[in-house]
Amino acid sequence: MKRLIGLMATILLSMLLMPGCEKDSSQPLAEDDESIVTQMAQEEDDEYLFDEGIDDGSEDNMYDGYSSFGKVFTPIDSVKRFGRKVLQRPRRVITDVQRIGPDTIRVFTAREFVGQFVIFSKPDDSTVVRYTKPLRHVVRRVALYVRRNPNEVTGRRGWELAEVSLGQGNSVPMATIQIKEITITGSGGVSVVYTNPLHTMLSVPDDILLFSPGETVTVQVKLSNSTLNPVDPLGNGSTETVLLHFGVNRQHHARKRFEYVGVDPVTGDQVYEGSWTIGQQPFRLRHAVVDAIDNGTIFDDDATTYPYNSTTWSAPYRVIP
Repeated sequence: MKRLIGLMATILLSMLLMPGCEKDSSQPLAEDDESIVTQMAQEEDDEYLFDEGIDDGSEDNMYDGYSSFGKVFTPIDSVKRFGRKVLQRPRRVITDVQRIGPDTIRVFTAREFVGQFVIFSKPDDSTVVRYTKPLRHVVRRVALYVRRNPNEVTGRRGWELAEVSLGQGNSVPMATIQIKEITITGSGGVSVVYTNPLHTMLSVPDDILLFSPGETVTVQVKLSNSTLNPVDPLGNGSTETVLLHFGVNRQHHARKRFEYVGVDPVTGDQVYEGSWTIGQQPFRLRHAVVDAIDNGTIFDDDATTYPYNSTTWSAPYRVIP
């Protein structure tokens, strides 16, 4: 009996040691790889995937108090301040994961901002009126991860972020503004044109824009707006308000308004232009966000006819010494 038991144990041990019966720990299963990459794409401290540059958090701090709340006369011709107030910090979610090669995985991300679009109007010296509209804004981005070291068996198994797209955001459920082209020109020699944010993949870190302190950066935006109810408060043909958020990271946010240039004679697109001077400290990665808002959102309080309506594009850049 002992000899029989010993023989069976020997057979079982031989079966376990046969080729094909032991898993190769240096080649993790596809689902393990995808789980690792998904976790990497959801990490909040990855500055390349930062997509929170549309809200500076100061809209309700413009005035210590205000005289009235709610309905105001339309059109509003005395707007003094406007912006977004996000009610809670949203999480980045993964909308799709695609394995496009043995050591290459593409990840699609999204972050939905929910809150209020806030407008302050000051019709006279003694009155400040605040009113709000519901806000939903989704920012999407694409990231490409590659496995640099297939033999690494600990931690992230050799996976690294290799490329990241520009960020594209839109009001939900609809945005009538379509940004067609953004041209970025730096006084130090940088010159790039972007036409499709989610298909513009930047190699990390080689393709990240580099600017120096004191450098002037000019941004030109071409867009179209299919709104059925255009609002032109200045009477110059501009039916949008375009903002530039710059120097954006978790500690810093600044914004300024673009100037309306006119209509592109070839494409018929609206053209806006603005510039800023690099004043941030070197080394930190930052983002610049082009923020196009339909004028009806800002200058009319009817949230049914003129709901929150905006499109945003964003690009990372780094300040170098």
